[in-house]
Amino acid sequence: MMRTLRVLGGICSILYPLLVLWVLSSYREQLQHICLAVLPVLVVVCLIRWVRDRRLVRLLSPAVLILLFSAVLATDSPDFFKLYPILVSGLLLVQFAGSLLNPPTVVERFAAMAQRGDAPLPPGAVSYCRKVTWVWVGFFCFNIGVSGLTALIGSWAVWTWYNGCISYMLIGLLMAGEWLVRRRVRQ
Repeated sequence: MMRTLRVLGGICSILYPLLVLWVLSSYREQLQHICLAVLPVLVVVCLIRWVRDRRLVRLLSPAVLILLFSAVLATDSPDFFKLYPILVSGLLLVQFAGSLLNPPTVVERFAAMAQRGDAPLPPGAVSYCRKVTWVWVGFFCFNIGVSGLTALIGSWAVWTWYNGCISYMLIGLLMAGEWLVRRRVRQ
Protein backbone atom coordinates (compact mmCIF):
# COMPACT_ATOMS: atom_id res chain seq x y z
CA MET A 1 0.00 0.00 0.00
CA MET A 2 2.74 2.48 0.98
CA ARG A 3 4.71 1.63 -2.15
CA THR A 4 1.63 2.36 -4.28
CA LEU A 5 1.13 5.70 -2.52
CA ARG A 6 4.80 6.55 -3.03
CA VAL A 7 4.57 5.77 -6.76
CA LEU A 8 1.34 7.76 -7.04
CA GLY A 9 2.97 10.70 -5.23
CA GLY A 10 5.96 10.56 -7.58
CA ILE A 11 3.71 10.54 -10.64
CA CYS A 12 1.73 13.50 -9.27
CA SER A 13 4.98 15.39 -8.61
CA ILE A 14 6.18 14.82 -12.16
CA LEU A 15 2.80 15.71 -13.65
CA TYR A 16 2.27 18.65 -11.26
CA PRO A 17 2.30 21.42 -13.91
CA LEU A 18 -0.09 19.49 -16.14
CA LEU A 19 -2.40 18.71 -13.22
CA VAL A 20 -2.46 22.37 -12.19
CA LEU A 21 -3.27 23.52 -15.73
CA TRP A 22 -6.00 20.87 -16.04
CA VAL A 23 -7.59 21.84 -12.72
CA LEU A 24 -7.49 25.54 -13.58
CA SER A 25 -8.91 25.06 -17.06
CA SER A 26 -11.63 22.60 -16.02
CA TYR A 27 -12.42 23.32 -12.38
CA ARG A 28 -11.40 26.94 -11.67
CA GLU A 29 -14.71 27.68 -9.92
CA GLN A 30 -14.18 24.75 -7.54
CA LEU A 31 -10.57 25.67 -6.72
CA GLN A 32 -11.36 26.52 -3.09
CA HIS A 33 -13.12 23.17 -2.61
CA ILE A 34 -10.24 21.30 -4.26
CA CYS A 35 -7.74 23.01 -1.93
CA LEU A 36 -9.91 22.13 1.06
CA ALA A 37 -9.99 18.49 -0.08
CA VAL A 38 -6.26 18.22 -0.85
CA LEU A 39 -4.92 19.94 2.29
CA PRO A 40 -5.95 17.19 4.74
CA VAL A 41 -4.42 14.57 2.44
CA LEU A 42 -1.11 16.47 2.43
CA VAL A 43 -1.21 16.80 6.22
CA VAL A 44 -1.76 13.03 6.53
CA VAL A 45 1.17 12.40 4.15
CA CYS A 46 3.37 14.62 6.36
CA LEU A 47 2.26 12.80 9.50
CA ILE A 48 2.84 9.35 7.98
CA ARG A 49 6.28 10.35 6.77
CA TRP A 50 7.16 11.80 10.18
CA VAL A 51 5.99 8.72 12.07
CA ARG A 52 7.82 6.38 9.69
CA ASP A 53 11.33 7.83 9.79
CA ARG A 54 11.34 11.22 11.58
CA ARG A 55 13.54 12.83 8.95
CA LEU A 56 12.69 16.45 8.19
CA VAL A 57 13.92 16.15 4.62
CA ARG A 58 11.04 13.73 3.89
CA LEU A 59 8.56 16.40 4.99
CA LEU A 60 9.82 19.19 2.72
CA SER A 61 7.85 18.43 -0.43
CA PRO A 62 4.45 17.88 1.20
CA ALA A 63 5.08 20.78 3.60
CA VAL A 64 5.79 23.11 0.66
CA LEU A 65 2.58 21.92 -1.00
CA ILE A 66 0.65 22.54 2.22
CA LEU A 67 1.94 26.13 2.25
CA LEU A 68 1.11 26.68 -1.42
CA PHE A 69 -2.38 25.16 -1.18
CA SER A 70 -3.01 27.21 1.97
CA ALA A 71 -1.89 30.39 0.18
CA VAL A 72 -4.18 29.62 -2.76
CA LEU A 73 -7.03 28.91 -0.36
CA ALA A 74 -6.44 32.15 1.58
CA THR A 75 -6.07 34.39 -1.49
CA ASP A 76 -8.07 32.54 -4.15
CA SER A 77 -5.07 33.16 -6.42
CA PRO A 78 -3.75 30.10 -8.25
CA ASP A 79 -0.49 31.92 -9.01
CA PHE A 80 1.00 30.43 -5.84
CA PHE A 81 0.94 27.04 -7.60
CA LYS A 82 3.63 28.38 -9.94
CA LEU A 83 6.11 28.48 -7.06
CA TYR A 84 6.33 24.70 -6.56
CA PRO A 85 8.88 23.95 -9.33
CA ILE A 86 11.02 26.85 -8.13
CA LEU A 87 10.95 25.61 -4.54
CA VAL A 88 11.69 22.00 -5.56
CA SER A 89 14.68 23.12 -7.64
CA GLY A 90 15.77 25.30 -4.71
CA LEU A 91 15.61 22.36 -2.31
CA LEU A 92 17.61 20.21 -4.73
CA LEU A 93 20.12 23.04 -5.17
CA VAL A 94 20.58 23.24 -1.40
CA GLN A 95 21.00 19.46 -1.15
CA PHE A 96 23.54 19.22 -3.98
CA ALA A 97 25.48 22.36 -2.99
CA GLY A 98 25.43 21.31 0.66
CA SER A 99 26.96 17.98 -0.26
CA LEU A 100 29.88 19.85 -1.85
CA LEU A 101 30.57 21.44 1.54
CA ASN A 102 29.92 18.24 3.47
CA PRO A 103 31.10 15.26 1.36
CA PRO A 104 30.33 12.74 0.08
CA THR A 105 28.49 14.56 -2.67
CA VAL A 106 25.05 13.45 -3.80
CA VAL A 107 26.50 12.15 -7.06
CA GLU A 108 29.21 10.25 -5.17
CA ARG A 109 26.53 8.58 -3.02
CA PHE A 110 24.66 7.52 -6.17
CA ALA A 111 27.90 6.20 -7.68
CA ALA A 112 28.70 4.25 -4.51
CA MET A 113 25.22 2.68 -4.55
CA ALA A 114 25.63 1.72 -8.21
CA GLN A 115 29.07 0.20 -7.60
CA ARG A 116 29.10 -3.46 -6.78
CA GLY A 117 30.75 -4.41 -3.53
CA ASP A 118 31.78 -2.33 -0.55
CA ALA A 119 35.05 -0.99 -1.97
CA PRO A 120 35.34 2.80 -1.76
CA LEU A 121 35.33 4.80 -4.98
CA PRO A 122 38.80 5.54 -6.37
CA PRO A 123 40.05 9.13 -5.92
CA GLY A 124 39.56 9.87 -9.64
CA ALA A 125 35.92 8.81 -9.42
CA VAL A 126 35.39 10.98 -6.34
CA SER A 127 36.86 13.97 -8.18
CA TYR A 128 34.66 13.27 -11.21
CA CYS A 129 31.56 12.99 -9.00
CA ARG A 130 32.40 16.34 -7.45
CA LYS A 131 32.58 17.97 -10.90
CA VAL A 132 29.25 16.40 -11.91
CA THR A 133 27.71 17.72 -8.68
CA TRP A 134 28.87 21.22 -9.67
CA VAL A 135 27.18 20.78 -13.06
CA TRP A 136 23.92 19.86 -11.30
CA VAL A 137 24.25 22.89 -9.02
CA GLY A 138 24.56 25.06 -12.13
CA PHE A 139 21.56 23.37 -13.71
CA PHE A 140 19.39 23.94 -10.63
CA CYS A 141 20.39 27.63 -10.59
CA PHE A 142 19.44 27.89 -14.27
CA ASN A 143 16.17 26.03 -13.70
CA ILE A 144 15.22 28.27 -10.78
CA GLY A 145 15.82 31.32 -12.97
CA VAL A 146 13.81 30.08 -15.94
CA SER A 147 11.00 28.68 -13.75
CA GLY A 148 10.89 32.03 -11.97
CA LEU A 149 10.64 33.91 -15.26
CA THR A 150 7.84 31.68 -16.51
CA ALA A 151 6.02 32.17 -13.20
CA LEU A 152 6.40 35.96 -13.25
CA ILE A 153 5.94 36.92 -16.88
CA GLY A 154 4.76 33.79 -18.66
CA SER A 155 1.25 32.62 -19.29
CA TRP A 156 -0.03 29.44 -17.69
CA ALA A 157 0.68 27.66 -20.98
CA VAL A 158 4.31 28.86 -21.06
CA TRP A 159 4.76 27.95 -17.39
CA THR A 160 3.30 24.48 -18.01
CA TRP A 161 5.38 23.86 -21.12
CA TYR A 162 8.63 24.75 -19.40
CA ASN A 163 8.00 23.15 -16.00
CA GLY A 164 6.04 20.16 -17.27
CA CYS A 165 8.01 19.31 -20.37
CA ILE A 166 11.09 21.34 -21.31
CA SER A 167 12.76 21.17 -17.88
CA TYR A 168 12.35 17.38 -17.89
CA MET A 169 13.88 17.19 -21.36
CA LEU A 170 16.80 19.30 -20.13
CA ILE A 171 17.26 16.95 -17.16
CA GLY A 172 17.22 13.98 -19.55
CA LEU A 173 19.77 15.65 -21.84
CA LEU A 174 22.00 16.43 -18.88
CA MET A 175 21.80 12.84 -17.65
CA ALA A 176 22.46 11.42 -21.13
CA GLY A 177 25.37 13.82 -21.65
CA GLU A 178 26.87 12.88 -18.31
CA TRP A 179 26.49 9.18 -19.15
CA LEU A 180 28.36 9.72 -22.44
CA VAL A 181 31.12 11.72 -20.72
CA ARG A 182 31.41 9.08 -17.98
CA ARG A 183 31.86 6.32 -20.58
CA ARG A 184 34.58 8.35 -22.26
CA VAL A 185 36.32 9.16 -18.95
CA ARG A 186 36.31 5.48 -17.92
CA GLN A 187 38.17 4.52 -21.08
